[in-house]
Amino acid sequence: MAVLVTGAAGFVGSHVVAQLLQSGRQVRATVRNPKNAAFLNSLP
Repeated sequence: MAVLVTGAAGFVGSHVVAQLLQSGRQVRATVRNPKNAAFLNSLP
């Protein structure tokens, strides 16, 4: 099941994304500024 996280580049959103990925979920994320979200690509 895919999960949508809005605000994934923020403090809470980035931690939510990391936890979802660790639990094996497929994650779709939205961010306001892609430059601020480059670190999300390094998550597993």
